[in-house]
Amino acid sequence: MVYSLPKTNGIFHLPAPSGKYTVGCLDIFSRPREEKLPLFYRLYYPTSCQVDHRRFPSWLPHTKYAHAYVAAKWPVPLCRTTIIDRLKCTLSSHATSLLAFFFKWVCGDPKIYAIESGNPTNQRFPLIIFSHGLIACRTTYSSLCTDLASHGYIVAAIEHGDKSACVRMNLESPDEQISWLEREVLPPGKPEGELRARQLDYREKEVIECLHSLKDIDEGRHSDYFIKHSNDTAKVVDGLGCFKGIIGTEKAIISGHSMGGATTVRCLTNHDQYFFAGIALDSWMFPLKQEANIPNTEKLLFVNFERFQGEKNLTTMKKYETSFDGSEFNSNVITIKNARHYACTDILVAFQGATLGRFLFGNQDPNFNSYESLVTNSKLFLAWVHKHMKNETHLLENALKERKQHLYTGINLKSKSD
Repeated sequence: MVYSLPKTNGIFHLPAPSGKYTVGCLDIFSRPREEKLPLFYRLYYPTSCQVDHRRFPSWLPHTKYAHAYVAAKWPVPLCRTTIIDRLKCTLSSHATSLLAFFFKWVCGDPKIYAIESGNPTNQRFPLIIFSHGLIACRTTYSSLCTDLASHGYIVAAIEHGDKSACVRMNLESPDEQISWLEREVLPPGKPEGELRARQLDYREKEVIECLHSLKDIDEGRHSDYFIKHSNDTAKVVDGLGCFKGIIGTEKAIISGHSMGGATTVRCLTNHDQYFFAGIALDSWMFPLKQEANIPNTEKLLFVNFERFQGEKNLTTMKKYETSFDGSEFNSNVITIKNARHYACTDILVAFQGATLGRFLFGNQDPNFNSYESLVTNSKLFLAWVHKHMKNETHLLENALKERKQHLYTGINLKSKSD
């Protein structure tokens, strides 16, 4: 069956999460702090509010994000000095703006299945810090993040400030104007090793500062942070004070997709004391090619998407593979067959249900559609965390058995790149 976005009261929205908790979300910024990076992340969490579709936030929180997604795919050329060059640049810029409108229209401009700024449930939950991939942002993985939160986790989805996001929103106080940090684009022909190494260093520091900020908020020290509501009607949550005592930073999990997967590996390598488990989704291993240190691989799960993974990437990943004796689950590398690189994002779910979306992103597998792929990512994620929390593997082995025709374990160096 082909999956398409659900629609309630005429409004398209991302799929409802599968757990028992209703999910809330809000955006948190840091105020300027000496020798600290500016932080911005979206928090997903179990809320005490009832489901209210009128309070679902937009998946595209600003038109700037649609424009940035499109510009990354169809970049505007650099303007030069001649009149003809400037005319070409202007026309290309207008075309990108038109395509951004088209982007919103084709994806249905969906809402996220979460209550914006709903009051959190008065219960302590483990923390997940999530790192996005290149040309993504804090909302790109909303279906996955809301599903994890609905099962009793608090998820902090960082919008990275290393110039790898499609665009990054900046704000130093609630009353100031928003500014934007654009993505850094490599000039044609320039090697990307130096840029990715610099970005990975920045991301590592940003993740740890994000963890410390959430520890501050959990302990009631929140003067350095503030909430940004998308509109006045969303102001329901009673500041950050209501999160005191409920963010389980002592049981933190690190995860990410693509370059966020590399960020996950790096953070487990250098900050093993902070994270008791890590899940790397379709990791792009290029930024880790020169890494000498290997993390505690028993903490680390790779979930790969077959159509992206090629021999060079898998060869680097092979250094981090480990096996588990006495278990049917025999590797910390699991691959979803025929999955595209976007399989854990909202991109395919949002687009492949429409004719034009299928033209752009290809038809869905009728036996294992984009939504089923998302659910599989969440189930593997939750089962891996359960394994480390409870020292039990049965949830993971059950997840593998349920979808065994769509998965395989271990690294297959004959896999083809997309």
